Amino acid sequence: MRASVYRPRRTTLVVLIFCGMAAMPASISAAQPSGRPPAMVSGSKPPAKPAGVSPAEQLSQEQQHIADQYRHLEEVLLRMAELSASTDPNRSALLKKAVGQSKEQLIASRLNQLVQLLKNEQLAPALENQAALDQDLQSLLQLLRTENRRKRIGQEKARLREYLKRLNRLIQQEKDLEGRTAGGDDAPRLVQEQGQLADKTGELAKDVKKNQEGQPSNEPEKAGPSGAPQGGQASGKGKEKPEPPSPARQRLEAARQRMQEAAAKLKQAERKGAGQKQEQAIRELEQAKSQLEEILKQLREEEIQQALVMLEARFRQMLAVEQEVYEGTVRLDKVPEAERTHSHEIESSRLSGKQSQILGEVDKALVLLREDGTAAAMAEATQQIREDMQQVVPRLAQAKVGKVTQGLEQDIITALQEMIETLKRAQKDQENKARPRPQQAGPELEPPLVDLLAELKMIRTLQMRVNRRTAQYSKLIQGEQAENSDLVRALKALAERQQRIQTITRDLQTGKNQ
Repeated sequence: MRASVYRPRRTTLVVLIFCGMAAMPASISAAQPSGRPPAMVSGSKPPAKPAGVSPAEQLSQEQQHIADQYRHLEEVLLRMAELSASTDPNRSALLKKAVGQSKEQLIASRLNQLVQLLKNEQLAPALENQAALDQDLQSLLQLLRTENRRKRIGQEKARLREYLKRLNRLIQQEKDLEGRTAGGDDAPRLVQEQGQLADKTGELAKDVKKNQEGQPSNEPEKAGPSGAPQGGQASGKGKEKPEPPSPARQRLEAARQRMQEAAAKLKQAERKGAGQKQEQAIRELEQAKSQLEEILKQLREEEIQQALVMLEARFRQMLAVEQEVYEGTVRLDKVPEAERTHSHEIESSRLSGKQSQILGEVDKALVLLREDGTAAAMAEATQQIREDMQQVVPRLAQAKVGKVTQGLEQDIITALQEMIETLKRAQKDQENKARPRPQQAGPELEPPLVDLLAELKMIRTLQMRVNRRTAQYSKLIQGEQAENSDLVRALKALAERQQRIQTITRDLQTGKNQ
């Protein structure tokens, strides 16, 4: 393979760096590390090719430039997270999560490995590693984009629900007018009410035009050189083409026209013709409703995909830290009790603090799941993870690093791994749903975060976990009445878990969580 065949993929990285830098507050410039060479500034060009440098050496230098840019980006994101911690904790958490995911995937290290591969002219493995890196960078970019997009989706969904409420009222009122027209109700009154309904339909059409025909609702905003969103207004040289009218707005305008024609027919005492126009208006309104419902469904699907990505990233971060806590606990337990010193207690206390920090991440995941409200079994699984962590924190603080503590930590790790697998499968299901498929009658406007089968599997996992822990406690009791206070509390907590699982199963059966 010739050296000229390989080209470092810069597109994803450049976009990623831009997303980080464009969102940077003005105050960050003073906080950036000093002495940074120009080659490491976002958007800078790689160094020019010196005379006599081989193609492989030039590629290695370009790859080093990318690696330097990425390392700088990680530093900036961390600093941005620190600066926004007090004013915007959600943003701070997202930035920290992005850096954590980057470090977990060893992206900076792998970029440096590519430099070495190119120096050694190992182009085939360099291409293979680069493809894997590109996927991880895309995932990281998607994570960084989620914050503002989630807010916009929520706002757009609220607007669509309001439009649908108004539209449903219009449909009902027009059907009422149609019935009264056929029934011989007072013509002047019908003319007045039909005209008023046409005006209301026109007002809804104007609102849809104002809010739906700017930036497309299913596309992320494009940022200009300054990082500001570009809408339908002119910018730079020339003017941008205006957005075409949305199908829903066109249907509403057509319905308004039919209503005005119906009012004219009523003035002329042509009840039959008026009824036909009213029937046409109803059809137009119902088609507008169907189109708005489809947009709402698409937004919900996008919202689900983003929530799944954020949850998986958060649980992966928890798992990495929990594995460190477990390894540290096992390491301390290997020291015989007679040989343990004060440093042993200090280290156990440090592990307790690390375990306590993960609780904050669990709480954030719980907030997201409970706000969504459609994945009760996943929320319960997360709650149980939290309860187990709450038991581990004081045990480690008291230097209790034996089998009981390790067993709890192992259960936490297993639960986190199961949660990550569930979220990965759910993302795959969402990708399959996004592919072209036949239009179904009566689309589900608010599909759940995960499907029914995933919830049932999670309930089964929760029940198996309760059964397993019941067996463990049974061995501790050894056929005698439980008198140990810790064990009594544990048995009571286990009974409460069993009750919650039963409640979730019943709610799932009745559709209460939908």
